[in-house]
Amino acid sequence: MGWRILQLTKPCKLSVKQKQLFYESDDTKITIPIEDLSAVVLETGFVQLTGHVLAEFATNDVVLITCDAYHLPSGTFFPFHDNSRYSEVAHIQISASEPLKKRVWQSVVQQKILNQSAVLCALGIDNVLSEIVKRVQSGDSDNREAHAAQLYWRLLFGDFTRRDDANIINKALNYGYAIVRGCMARNIVASGLLPCFGIHHDNQLNQFNLVDDMMEPLRPFVDYCVAKLDLSECSDLTPKLKSKLISVLLCNANMNGEAISLLKCVEIMSASLAKTLRQKDYRLLSLPVFDFSMLDVGDFK
Repeated sequence: MGWRILQLTKPCKLSVKQKQLFYESDDTKITIPIEDLSAVVLETGFVQLTGHVLAEFATNDVVLITCDAYHLPSGTFFPFHDNSRYSEVAHIQISASEPLKKRVWQSVVQQKILNQSAVLCALGIDNVLSEIVKRVQSGDSDNREAHAAQLYWRLLFGDFTRRDDANIINKALNYGYAIVRGCMARNIVASGLLPCFGIHHDNQLNQFNLVDDMMEPLRPFVDYCVAKLDLSECSDLTPKLKSKLISVLLCNANMNGEAISLLKCVEIMSASLAKTLRQKDYRLLSLPVFDFSMLDVGDFK
Protein backbone atom coordinates (compact mmCIF):
# COMPACT_ATOMS: atom_id res chain seq x y z
CA MET A 1 0.00 0.00 0.00
CA GLY A 2 1.23 3.50 -0.90
CA TRP A 3 1.41 6.65 1.19
CA ARG A 4 -0.57 9.33 -0.68
CA ILE A 5 -4.26 10.11 -0.11
CA LEU A 6 -6.24 11.63 -2.98
CA GLN A 7 -9.34 13.63 -2.03
CA LEU A 8 -11.64 14.50 -4.96
CA THR A 9 -14.01 17.39 -4.25
CA LYS A 10 -15.04 18.57 -7.72
CA PRO A 11 -16.08 17.00 -11.05
CA CYS A 12 -13.21 15.20 -12.72
CA LYS A 13 -12.18 12.24 -14.83
CA LEU A 14 -9.84 9.44 -13.78
CA SER A 15 -8.02 7.13 -16.16
CA VAL A 16 -5.04 4.79 -16.05
CA LYS A 17 -2.18 4.28 -18.44
CA GLN A 18 1.12 2.52 -17.81
CA LYS A 19 0.53 2.31 -14.05
CA GLN A 20 -0.14 6.06 -13.82
CA LEU A 21 -3.39 7.59 -12.61
CA PHE A 22 -4.43 10.53 -14.78
CA TYR A 23 -6.61 13.15 -13.08
CA GLU A 24 -8.36 15.71 -15.27
CA SER A 25 -10.77 18.50 -14.28
CA ASP A 26 -11.80 21.70 -16.03
CA ASP A 27 -8.70 23.54 -14.81
CA THR A 28 -6.25 20.87 -13.65
CA LYS A 29 -4.38 17.89 -15.04
CA ILE A 30 -2.08 15.79 -12.88
CA THR A 31 -0.47 12.37 -13.02
CA ILE A 32 0.19 10.16 -9.98
CA PRO A 33 1.91 6.75 -9.87
CA ILE A 34 -0.75 4.30 -8.68
CA GLU A 35 1.79 2.56 -6.45
CA ASP A 36 2.08 5.81 -4.45
CA LEU A 37 -1.63 5.85 -3.59
CA SER A 38 -3.06 4.43 -0.40
CA ALA A 39 -6.61 5.82 -0.57
CA VAL A 40 -8.87 7.78 -2.90
CA VAL A 41 -11.88 9.57 -1.39
CA LEU A 42 -14.71 10.56 -3.74
CA GLU A 43 -16.25 13.62 -2.07
CA THR A 44 -18.35 14.30 -5.16
CA GLY A 45 -20.58 12.03 -7.20
CA PHE A 46 -19.39 13.65 -10.43
CA VAL A 47 -16.28 11.55 -10.97
CA GLN A 48 -15.88 9.58 -14.18
CA LEU A 49 -13.79 6.42 -13.95
CA THR A 50 -13.61 3.12 -15.79
CA GLY A 51 -13.55 -0.50 -14.74
CA HIS A 52 -9.87 -0.46 -15.63
CA VAL A 53 -9.26 2.18 -12.95
CA LEU A 54 -11.10 0.06 -10.37
CA ALA A 55 -9.13 -3.03 -11.37
CA GLU A 56 -5.83 -1.17 -10.97
CA PHE A 57 -6.92 0.16 -7.58
CA ALA A 58 -7.70 -3.39 -6.44
CA THR A 59 -4.44 -4.78 -7.80
CA ASN A 60 -2.41 -2.08 -6.06
CA ASP A 61 -4.27 -2.16 -2.74
CA VAL A 62 -5.72 1.33 -3.14
CA VAL A 63 -8.77 1.87 -0.94
CA LEU A 64 -11.59 3.69 -2.76
CA ILE A 65 -14.06 5.43 -0.45
CA THR A 66 -17.30 6.93 -1.74
CA CYS A 67 -19.38 9.60 -0.02
CA ASP A 68 -23.14 10.14 0.13
CA ALA A 69 -25.19 13.27 -0.64
CA TYR A 70 -24.11 14.71 2.72
CA HIS A 71 -20.43 14.16 1.85
CA LEU A 72 -20.02 11.49 4.52
CA PRO A 73 -18.23 8.21 3.70
CA SER A 74 -20.82 5.66 2.61
CA GLY A 75 -18.96 2.84 0.87
CA THR A 76 -15.58 1.19 0.37
CA PHE A 77 -14.20 -0.70 -2.61
CA PHE A 78 -11.45 -3.26 -2.08
CA PRO A 79 -10.40 -6.66 -3.47
CA PHE A 80 -12.08 -9.50 -1.63
CA HIS A 81 -10.25 -12.73 -2.41
CA ASP A 82 -6.59 -11.72 -2.67
CA ASN A 83 -5.35 -13.87 0.22
CA SER A 84 -3.89 -17.19 -0.95
CA ARG A 85 -5.16 -18.98 2.16
CA TYR A 86 -8.53 -17.27 2.37
CA SER A 87 -10.56 -20.44 2.99
CA GLU A 88 -8.12 -21.75 5.60
CA VAL A 89 -8.06 -18.49 7.57
CA ALA A 90 -11.84 -18.10 7.33
CA HIS A 91 -12.42 -21.58 8.79
CA ILE A 92 -9.96 -20.87 11.60
CA GLN A 93 -11.77 -17.62 12.35
CA ILE A 94 -15.22 -19.20 12.44
CA SER A 95 -14.05 -22.03 14.71
CA ALA A 96 -12.20 -19.75 17.18
CA SER A 97 -13.08 -20.59 20.79
CA GLU A 98 -15.05 -18.20 22.97
CA PRO A 99 -12.26 -17.99 25.61
CA LEU A 100 -9.80 -16.93 22.90
CA LYS A 101 -12.15 -14.30 21.49
CA LYS A 102 -12.82 -12.96 24.99
CA ARG A 103 -9.10 -12.63 25.64
CA VAL A 104 -8.62 -10.82 22.32
CA TRP A 105 -11.48 -8.44 23.14
CA GLN A 106 -9.99 -7.81 26.58
CA SER A 107 -6.71 -6.78 24.93
CA VAL A 108 -8.53 -4.52 22.45
CA VAL A 109 -10.52 -2.78 25.19
CA GLN A 110 -7.47 -2.34 27.39
CA GLN A 111 -5.50 -0.71 24.58
CA LYS A 112 -8.41 1.51 23.62
CA ILE A 113 -8.71 2.83 27.17
CA LEU A 114 -4.95 3.28 27.47
CA ASN A 115 -5.00 5.28 24.22
CA GLN A 116 -7.90 7.37 25.50
CA SER A 117 -5.93 8.11 28.65
CA ALA A 118 -2.86 9.05 26.59
CA VAL A 119 -4.95 11.42 24.44
CA LEU A 120 -6.20 13.22 27.55
CA CYS A 121 -2.66 13.45 28.93
CA ALA A 122 -1.40 14.85 25.61
CA LEU A 123 -4.05 17.57 25.93
CA GLY A 124 -2.99 18.32 29.51
CA ILE A 125 -6.04 16.69 31.11
CA ASP A 126 -5.49 14.62 34.25
CA ASN A 127 -7.48 11.37 34.32
CA VAL A 128 -7.80 7.98 35.99
CA LEU A 129 -8.55 5.90 32.91
CA SER A 130 -5.33 3.95 33.29
CA GLU A 131 -6.71 2.65 36.59
CA ILE A 132 -9.85 1.40 34.85
CA VAL A 133 -7.68 -0.67 32.50
CA LYS A 134 -6.57 -2.79 35.45
CA ARG A 135 -10.19 -3.84 36.03
CA VAL A 136 -10.96 -4.95 32.46
CA GLN A 137 -11.71 -8.66 32.63
CA SER A 138 -11.76 -11.34 29.95
CA GLY A 139 -14.44 -10.35 27.43
CA ASP A 140 -14.86 -7.08 29.35
CA SER A 141 -17.68 -8.84 31.18
CA ASP A 142 -18.57 -5.83 33.36
CA ASN A 143 -18.31 -3.33 30.50
CA ARG A 144 -15.38 -1.22 31.72
CA GLU A 145 -15.21 0.15 28.16
CA ALA A 146 -18.50 2.00 28.60
CA HIS A 147 -17.52 3.30 32.03
CA ALA A 148 -14.25 4.65 30.66
CA ALA A 149 -16.08 6.23 27.71
CA GLN A 150 -18.39 8.22 30.00
CA LEU A 151 -15.44 9.74 31.82
CA TYR A 152 -13.44 10.20 28.62
CA TRP A 153 -16.00 12.17 26.63
CA ARG A 154 -16.81 14.42 29.57
CA LEU A 155 -13.15 15.24 30.11
CA LEU A 156 -12.41 15.62 26.41
CA PHE A 157 -15.35 17.73 25.22
CA GLY A 158 -17.27 18.75 28.34
CA ASP A 159 -21.06 18.84 27.94
CA PHE A 160 -21.16 16.48 25.00
CA THR A 161 -23.01 13.40 23.83
CA ARG A 162 -22.17 11.04 20.99
CA ARG A 163 -25.87 10.73 20.18
CA ASP A 164 -26.20 14.23 18.71
CA ASP A 165 -25.48 13.78 14.98
CA ALA A 166 -25.98 17.50 14.32
CA ASN A 167 -23.10 18.47 16.59
CA ILE A 168 -20.04 19.53 14.59
CA ILE A 169 -17.77 17.50 16.87
CA ASN A 170 -19.75 14.36 16.11
CA LYS A 171 -19.70 15.14 12.40
CA ALA A 172 -15.92 15.38 12.53
CA LEU A 173 -15.57 12.22 14.63
CA ASN A 174 -17.87 10.23 12.37
CA TYR A 175 -16.04 11.36 9.24
CA GLY A 176 -12.64 10.45 10.66
CA TYR A 177 -13.87 7.10 11.97
CA ALA A 178 -15.40 6.23 8.59
CA ILE A 179 -12.13 6.87 6.78
CA VAL A 180 -10.14 4.70 9.18
CA ARG A 181 -12.87 2.05 9.10
CA GLY A 182 -12.62 1.77 5.33
CA CYS A 183 -8.89 1.12 5.52
CA MET A 184 -9.36 -1.39 8.33
CA ALA A 185 -11.98 -3.25 6.28
CA ARG A 186 -9.62 -3.51 3.34
CA ASN A 187 -6.83 -5.00 5.47
CA ILE A 188 -9.09 -7.36 7.40
CA VAL A 189 -10.17 -8.88 4.10
CA ALA A 190 -6.62 -8.89 2.71
CA SER A 191 -5.57 -11.00 5.71
CA GLY A 192 -8.12 -13.65 4.73
CA LEU A 193 -10.55 -12.81 7.54
CA LEU A 194 -14.32 -12.54 7.18
CA PRO A 195 -15.35 -9.01 8.25
CA CYS A 196 -18.90 -10.03 9.22
CA PHE A 197 -17.83 -12.36 12.06
CA GLY A 198 -16.63 -10.31 15.00
CA ILE A 199 -14.80 -11.29 18.15
CA HIS A 200 -17.21 -9.15 20.18
CA HIS A 201 -19.63 -7.26 17.93
CA ASP A 202 -22.37 -9.61 16.76
CA ASN A 203 -24.93 -7.54 14.88
CA GLN A 204 -26.47 -9.69 12.15
CA LEU A 205 -27.24 -6.55 10.15
CA ASN A 206 -23.62 -5.39 10.22
CA GLN A 207 -21.30 -6.86 7.59
CA PHE A 208 -18.26 -5.30 9.32
CA ASN A 209 -18.49 -6.59 12.90
CA LEU A 210 -14.83 -7.63 12.97
CA VAL A 211 -13.76 -4.29 11.49
CA ASP A 212 -15.63 -2.45 14.25
CA ASP A 213 -13.94 -4.66 16.85
CA MET A 214 -10.46 -3.85 15.59
CA MET A 215 -11.26 -0.16 15.07
CA GLU A 216 -11.53 0.52 18.79
CA PRO A 217 -7.86 1.24 19.66
CA LEU A 218 -7.64 3.52 16.60
CA ARG A 219 -10.54 5.78 17.50
CA PRO A 220 -8.55 7.87 20.05
CA PHE A 221 -6.21 8.98 17.23
CA VAL A 222 -9.21 10.52 15.45
CA ASP A 223 -10.45 11.94 18.76
CA TYR A 224 -7.15 13.73 19.32
CA CYS A 225 -7.15 15.24 15.85
CA VAL A 226 -10.74 16.45 16.26
CA ALA A 227 -9.87 17.96 19.64
CA LYS A 228 -7.02 19.88 18.02
CA LEU A 229 -9.18 21.30 15.22
CA ASP A 230 -10.80 24.71 15.65
CA LEU A 231 -14.49 23.90 15.22
CA SER A 232 -15.88 26.78 17.28
CA GLU A 233 -17.17 28.74 14.27
CA CYS A 234 -18.19 25.73 12.20
CA SER A 235 -21.64 24.25 11.68
CA ASP A 236 -20.52 21.80 9.02
CA LEU A 237 -17.31 20.20 7.77
CA THR A 238 -15.42 22.17 5.14
CA PRO A 239 -13.19 20.53 2.51
CA LYS A 240 -10.17 21.79 4.46
CA LEU A 241 -11.37 20.17 7.69
CA LYS A 242 -12.14 16.92 5.88
CA SER A 243 -8.69 16.93 4.35
CA LYS A 244 -7.16 17.21 7.82
CA LEU A 245 -9.34 14.39 9.10
CA ILE A 246 -8.32 12.16 6.20
CA SER A 247 -4.69 12.87 7.05
CA VAL A 248 -5.15 11.07 10.38
CA LEU A 249 -4.17 7.97 8.40
CA LEU A 250 -0.67 9.42 8.13
CA CYS A 251 -0.31 10.01 11.88
CA ASN A 252 2.19 7.76 13.62
CA ALA A 253 1.45 5.28 16.36
CA ASN A 254 3.87 3.36 18.55
CA MET A 255 3.66 -0.11 17.08
CA ASN A 256 5.96 -2.61 18.79
CA GLY A 257 8.33 0.22 19.69
CA GLU A 258 8.42 1.80 16.22
CA ALA A 259 6.77 4.96 14.86
CA ILE A 260 4.43 3.62 12.17
CA SER A 261 1.63 5.39 10.29
CA LEU A 262 -1.94 4.30 10.95
CA LEU A 263 -2.09 3.14 7.34
CA LYS A 264 0.60 0.59 8.12
CA CYS A 265 -0.77 -0.13 11.59
CA VAL A 266 -4.07 -1.44 10.26
CA GLU A 267 -2.14 -3.83 8.04
CA ILE A 268 -0.04 -5.10 10.96
CA MET A 269 -3.09 -5.38 13.22
CA SER A 270 -5.04 -7.44 10.69
CA ALA A 271 -2.15 -9.79 9.97
CA SER A 272 -1.49 -10.26 13.70
CA LEU A 273 -5.16 -11.04 14.32
CA ALA A 274 -5.06 -13.77 11.69
CA LYS A 275 -1.92 -15.14 13.34
CA THR A 276 -3.55 -14.91 16.77
CA LEU A 277 -6.54 -16.97 15.64
CA ARG A 278 -4.37 -19.46 13.79
CA GLN A 279 -2.06 -20.10 16.74
CA LYS A 280 -4.76 -19.64 19.39
CA ASP A 281 -2.66 -17.17 21.38
CA TYR A 282 -4.11 -13.73 22.16
CA ARG A 283 -0.65 -12.46 23.12
CA LEU A 284 0.32 -12.42 19.42
CA LEU A 285 -2.08 -9.56 18.73
CA SER A 286 -0.32 -6.28 17.84
CA LEU A 287 -2.19 -3.08 18.69
CA PRO A 288 -1.24 0.60 18.21
CA VAL A 289 -0.18 2.70 21.18
CA PHE A 290 -0.97 6.42 21.25
CA ASP A 291 2.42 7.99 21.89
CA PHE A 292 2.47 11.78 21.58
CA SER A 293 6.24 11.81 21.05
CA MET A 294 5.77 9.76 17.87
CA LEU A 295 2.45 11.16 16.65
CA ASP A 296 3.70 13.78 14.16
CA VAL A 297 0.23 15.32 13.77
CA GLY A 298 1.37 18.17 11.56
CA ASP A 299 -1.16 20.99 11.44
CA PHE A 300 -4.06 19.45 13.39
CA LYS A 301 -4.75 22.67 15.22
